Amino acid sequence: MKNQTVLLFLFLILIAACNPEDLISEFGDSIITSKSKVGEVLNTAKSNFARDSKLAAIYGFNVNTKGQVDLLKPTDNAFIYVVQSDSAQLNEFYVPVYNSYPAKSPINLDSMLTFIKDANAKSKINSAFNKLSEINISSTASYDDSPEVLNKMLARTDVSSFRSTNPNSKLDIFLIPSKSIDTLSARNDADWIVNFYGDTSSLVLWLHPGTIGGTVDVISD
Repeated sequence: MKNQTVLLFLFLILIAACNPEDLISEFGDSIITSKSKVGEVLNTAKSNFARDSKLAAIYGFNVNTKGQVDLLKPTDNAFIYVVQSDSAQLNEFYVPVYNSYPAKSPINLDSMLTFIKDANAKSKINSAFNKLSEINISSTASYDDSPEVLNKMLARTDVSSFRSTNPNSKLDIFLIPSKSIDTLSARNDADWIVNFYGDTSSLVLWLHPGTIGGTVDVISD
């Protein structure tokens, strides 16, 4: 009984010393959306990359139609967070890890482009990526989470037609600073790029700004 009391006391000390948000994260659901890990990623980046780390982009690889990925299946899908530092003029890449802190990711901007089959869309997004070491997404920028964005996109007739023609197609999403892709505007917003792709073709949609009330342009040929 005495040993049990000592163990309980030590456990309570451990709980008191931890950040409650960290405990929720470590023991929470493995299913995440694009915005749910931004805080954790930035905290990690500030400790092991650069103290002025800011969010530059989010890449959702092979997300499901609910805008989610499962951290227990890291080779099948992932959210990769691109972090920018003004002091270093560099980008670092992080991926959330279930039951642990985010880790640096081997996936880079070139890797992200390989899944865009359409040449016109790839050129535009590559141009935006080239600016990410110098710009970031403002902490005050308004943008929807991935489920809301996909609800809007999946309701479109061109998306339904593409998915019907390409029943095994996959889905990637990108959140980037508005000014990285819209050179005619100085808006400090964030935009979503949604890439539906099969083996040989892509349907690529640009939601600007990144909210369901924004305008959608087709940037693939």
